[in-house]
Amino acid sequence: MRKRKELMKQQLKLSIPSAFDYIIITLISMVDVFAISCLGSKVVAAVGAMTSVIFFYNLVIKSIQISNNVIIAREIGRNNLSKMSISTGNAVFLTIICQTICILAIILLGSYLPNLFKVDSICLTYLYIRLVGSIPFAITFIITGHERTNGKSKQMLHIRILSLLLNIILDYLAIQLGYGIAGVAWATVIIEIINMILVMISAKNSINYKYSKSAIIEIINLAKHGIMDRIFDRGGKLFLDIILSRLGTFEYAAHVILNQIESFANDFCYGFSIGITTNVGVELGKENKKNMLGLKQIIDKIIKILIVLVPFTILIISIILLPVLLKENETRKIAYKLLPLVIMYSILMPIRYKYSSIIEGMKEFKFNAQLSLIANVFKVVWAYLLSKLMGINGVWLTFIITYVIIISILKKKINKSHIF
Repeated sequence: MRKRKELMKQQLKLSIPSAFDYIIITLISMVDVFAISCLGSKVVAAVGAMTSVIFFYNLVIKSIQISNNVIIAREIGRNNLSKMSISTGNAVFLTIICQTICILAIILLGSYLPNLFKVDSICLTYLYIRLVGSIPFAITFIITGHERTNGKSKQMLHIRILSLLLNIILDYLAIQLGYGIAGVAWATVIIEIINMILVMISAKNSINYKYSKSAIIEIINLAKHGIMDRIFDRGGKLFLDIILSRLGTFEYAAHVILNQIESFANDFCYGFSIGITTNVGVELGKENKKNMLGLKQIIDKIIKILIVLVPFTILIISIILLPVLLKENETRKIAYKLLPLVIMYSILMPIRYKYSSIIEGMKEFKFNAQLSLIANVFKVVWAYLLSKLMGINGVWLTFIITYVIIISILKKKINKSHIF
């Protein structure tokens, strides 16, 4: 019983700060969208489309972070702190290279984006400015994952909270002083640079920035599957945003706001799941089957709470924010009709992340990538077909069906492994 309590404490210590860290990352993007909501649905749609692009080019660093987290979690379980330090240093090098490539690709393709999403060309002002902060954001992301796994979750969370408060203040000033979208974008870039400086100072004694070919190869071998997984996932969402943008400005603006609210909960679950992935990695490194069984029971208890908490939170936030953020009556009506499907989708979120995080903790990144490819092809095709019949409601219905399928497949895979 005592051991079970220790495992619960360890899981919550890893997962809760990680979950709130991801919430704050999402909130920073939400603050940008909310700050410019006073400018109308046309501007909201433009910034919402570019937020989707930003999430897409950040997918590589998420894959590297998760891969590095799994590696260093195993080394913590084996008490090999030297390898953990070198792994993170090389993860930072790899991230800078990958992010630079993504930036160049976005610049080359940028001129096509307004027509692709059917939004105002002002979207490029926001996007190009945000690119300035993309490398600082990437470095912060990797080091934050290292520090959380290394037991500094609270410190990382405090830095994120500070950045959120500063972003709110700077966004408010940008709008009040008439700097519009450009001012909001520069405010976020300033915050990303401040974040990078603070986390690098925090981790200066725990990361070894020494090139190691073996460390790079180990990260790449895991991350390549994670990158494919997230390319399929974010790529699917990008295609869906293109489909949705063609349903009309009002429907797309309603989707942008609800999607921002849903992302608030989604990223909480994703951040929470990183803690689960890390803990699974640590226990697998220790090779203690009894602890693994206890960990499974603890994870199950936590997910049961989240199944209730997540949709309830989305409902309350939506009731409060929709009348404030959606200025046109027609857009508000569309959002309210869509809300029940968003709530249904959010019930499945914690379950989906429970199984995918365990799979990643088992280093089954390739399986996740293969499943993501199949699921996203299905999702894009059916979302397009149902959007023709049911509009935006058909797209969200497809989200729900896809989650049910993914959960079923992941559960079968884990049961076959006999680890849990």
